[in-house]
Amino acid sequence: MTIRPLVAGLALAASGCAPEAKNDLAWVGSVGPESVEGRVRVVGSQPFERPLIEPETGEPRVVIGPYENELKRLSGAVVRVTGRFVEGRLPETALEGSSYEILSVDGDRPVIGRLVRDDVGFFLEARGGVVRRVGVVSDPLSERVGSLIWAVLDEYDGVARYGILRDSTE
Repeated sequence: MTIRPLVAGLALAASGCAPEAKNDLAWVGSVGPESVEGRVRVVGSQPFERPLIEPETGEPRVVIGPYENELKRLSGAVVRVTGRFVEGRLPETALEGSSYEILSVDGDRPVIGRLVRDDVGFFLEARGGVVRRVGVVSDPLSERVGSLIWAVLDEYDGVARYGILRDSTE
């Protein structure tokens, strides 16, 4: 059975099918026909910062659209952003992102999900009913229930490292 995970709670105007992911909780959003893969950098200055994807080969692309803030929070990570190329909105051709996948954070493949808690413990919840139990959660992270996070898990499924992609208050 193929699981098509999408992160819970992300409101998208147009939802598409997510491709199969190597990691059950690796995809966010819907898929478009064009993509750029590379390291995320943040360019510009407040309040005009934009995420820029720097591929190993080819042109860097500014990403615009609903995932800009999440991608800015992934500065330094390696991602694949899918969407459509648009011209005329910025000096260079931009990629209007409709989905993204986190390929690596400091060499590790993270999982993505909304942090939830019940009587048993903590879970990462994705759209479509995909749920992954996580073990040890630090006190600062335990206070972020409801937030969309990326997490690198240790060998016991405890959260070794994490980042907030979208706070529960956003």
